[in-house]
Amino acid sequence: MTAKQHKNATTTPEIRAFIRASELPTAVLARLLKISESTVRKWRQRETLEDASHVPKNSKTTLTLQQQYVVVQLRTRLMLSLDDLLQVCRQFINANTSRAGLQRCLKRHGVSKLADIDPAGELIKLEQQVSVAIQDNNSDKVMSSVVNPQAMLEVLNQLRLEDANTPKSSKLADQARNANTRHLTYSDVVQVSVTTLPELDKKLSNKHSDNKIKKHRLLIAHDLDSQWVYVDLYQDDEADAARRYMQYVLKHAPFHIRRLLAANYNEFLSRFHLLTEQ
Repeated sequence: MTAKQHKNATTTPEIRAFIRASELPTAVLARLLKISESTVRKWRQRETLEDASHVPKNSKTTLTLQQQYVVVQLRTRLMLSLDDLLQVCRQFINANTSRAGLQRCLKRHGVSKLADIDPAGELIKLEQQVSVAIQDNNSDKVMSSVVNPQAMLEVLNQLRLEDANTPKSSKLADQARNANTRHLTYSDVVQVSVTTLPELDKKLSNKHSDNKIKKHRLLIAHDLDSQWVYVDLYQDDEADAARRYMQYVLKHAPFHIRRLLAANYNEFLSRFHLLTEQ
């Protein structure tokens, strides 16, 4: 099957073959074939007689490499639709993101169709596993134990039952006790993850190879029940990012924080100063 010729082409494959085989000077050959001299020189230098692709090698996009990585992460982790993803991108990533540009980005990275995406279930399970340090008071030994999401939910439900059994008075207390009797599910827990992005810009990393450059980090919070999403792509201090997250949650989140379950309690409190202040 022969390749389709471009509609604006001024030469045919036969003429191109003649140009490459001819020993006539470029100017003479251009006058003879009634084409420009640059066209003659082009086909004498080409290794093939077929038209090259006219698709831009570097598609114009307002998203940086790090932002594109975040878009793909949100698409594969949260399985957001194009319109939902566009709203999140404009709010947290890049306000100038267009719907067409976002669609091209998803297509470029092979995640344009939700039906074709294989949810990274095993990866998410590994990321959600929390390593907790358990100290033995008798021997002063510290052992590490992995807690999965199911165990975390069981702990939360146990705490809710204890609250429900605590003697309380007033109508509001009775309502809270009735709410605590319902067992939590995965949709009742906001999933928060912080990951370090790989170095995607090789030119920038080579330029600053001698100096220490701050790595990009990504904080994603997702409420399965309300489909509320918070995204923060940052290079500043972890404490500042944590403070921004808590301020946004307390002001904009469509839910109330009842309990916080943290892997490293002391480190968690050192970052989330807002909890101790309020």
